[in-house]
Amino acid sequence: MTLMSCRANKRVVATATISLAVAVSALATSSHAAATFGVVASGGVPSLAQSVPQAAAPLAAATGSVATVSWSATSLSGGTPAEIYSVRRYDLAGMLLATLTDCATGGALSCTEMGVPTGSYRYTVQAGIQGWHGIESAASAEVVVSPQTLAITSDPIITTLPSVVTGTLGNFVVGETVTYRLDDTDGPVLTGSPTTITDSVSQSVSVTVPEGTTDTVHSIVVVGSLGSLASAAVRVVMPPTLQSLQMNDSNGNGRVDQVLATFSETLATYSAGTAPWTLSNTPSGGSLASVTTSGAVATLTIAEGDGAANTAVGAFTIALAENSSGIRDLNDNLASFTATAPTDGAAPVVTALVMLDNNANGKVDRVTATFSETLAAYSAGTTPWSTADVPSGGVLSNVSVSATVATLTFTEGAGAVDTAVGTMTVGLAGNATGIRDAAGNLSTFSNLAPTDSAAPIPTAVTDTNGATNGRFEPGDTISITFSEGLQLSTVPTSTTVTVTDPSGTGNDRLTIADISAVNRNLGANGYETLNNTSAVFGASTVALSNSNRTVTVGPTCTGIGCAGLGTQGSAANYSFLAATTLTDIAGNTSTKTLVVSIRMC
Repeated sequence: MTLMSCRANKRVVATATISLAVAVSALATSSHAAATFGVVASGGVPSLAQSVPQAAAPLAAATGSVATVSWSATSLSGGTPAEIYSVRRYDLAGMLLATLTDCATGGALSCTEMGVPTGSYRYTVQAGIQGWHGIESAASAEVVVSPQTLAITSDPIITTLPSVVTGTLGNFVVGETVTYRLDDTDGPVLTGSPTTITDSVSQSVSVTVPEGTTDTVHSIVVVGSLGSLASAAVRVVMPPTLQSLQMNDSNGNGRVDQVLATFSETLATYSAGTAPWTLSNTPSGGSLASVTTSGAVATLTIAEGDGAANTAVGAFTIALAENSSGIRDLNDNLASFTATAPTDGAAPVVTALVMLDNNANGKVDRVTATFSETLAAYSAGTTPWSTADVPSGGVLSNVSVSATVATLTFTEGAGAVDTAVGTMTVGLAGNATGIRDAAGNLSTFSNLAPTDSAAPIPTAVTDTNGATNGRFEPGDTISITFSEGLQLSTVPTSTTVTVTDPSGTGNDRLTIADISAVNRNLGANGYETLNNTSAVFGASTVALSNSNRTVTVGPTCTGIGCAGLGTQGSAANYSFLAATTLTDIAGNTSTKTLVVSIRMC
């Protein structure tokens, strides 16, 4: 119990000598505190004593986490009003939980306690003045502080960021300002509304969970200025999303052998093999062989197919199914995507480089380069290309592109006819307007020898006369020169030379078996004089020297026509066409007819 001093009205005689003695008594069982003053003086001095009575039990109520306590005024026994009131909060078992010392000053008759925890309580009040207090009042009726609540009304599973979460607040105080935070009362501030409570029962709120929020369970925390506090859980479920899917030809051979799938975040350890993946229409008929991951990238290794070289995406698609040991993030959120066409990261690869004699004159005038996919529009001219040792000294003059083929046109050189590749090479440098696909992948290659698609052509026919010029005799020789060497296996070691006089009028004919086509026109009628007969020289030898094919007429003539062999008196136009069995080393057949003026044999 605390005693409080009281005031005394004193009337003092000016000449009096005053001595003051104070006697204080306190009764533990009384409902008030009193102070008694005794005065000894030569004059009379009245003295007064007042007590601080017990305050009446307060009234208490709670709104949200704010408890409001009010009470009636307490006056001292002498009528002086109490100046201060102390308020205490107890649990229902009578344990003191909080003392609101000097909660109300200046005679105020109410007090507010903010941030009161959820629970049931009773309050008392104690009147006082100038450090003296009366007895603590009886306890108030039970006050229930209900919990503040945040109920999420939108989907608590967040799959995209940023995301707006809606909810309802309960038991916040009208007029209380609120702040929205992530995970803790001092966590990052979130954008939310409203900022002031207008409904203590069911306040609708919306909060934005921002981009970059980690992929796990989070709390949205609402902090009230009056001590209200509520939170609710949401879960950010952001499976790794596919950022890019690129098809590659890593070894540059014109067949797709790799796909890189890049995801939005670091991936967990992968052990699902090829099972979750579906590949359709893989270029060249490839098949998925293995899958590995590193960081945010999954590498799909493709076993190359047996189909033609092809670096175009075409109808190629890739799909990924969810798999617990497959593509997922570090929080085990599973990734998947439907059939998706990859971007083209595979540059066009030259699949055929062919040298041609387009006008069949024995000089190279064209090279075609076929690539593994359709090419973009070309405007780089001859700049990206390099050539060396072009037969006959040809010079690159123009390049054009159509579909998958680049055509290189050469100005024929002044050198001798030559349809052999020899040491010719072609190179291609990367160029932004040169050989590339629609995706902009630049094609390059260096010093490739073209294949030979330039047919050998006959360039000369000569003979060596025997005893009589213009007459076919044993030992005569006939030499045919071609623009390049022939495949040895296609050249016979011996042949049969046949001179024929056709029925009726007409020029005589010459056949050199497996060297020339049948019955080539000799341009004159003087070699065989018997009508409709042939002179046949079997076992005629064939000799090979560089590009020359020399036929030596056999030693014996057989056939009725032998008796009619004549002597052609002048040169005539002999038409030579090679046998279809003769080819160059590349297998090209000569189809060019050569007409020469000659007095044969």
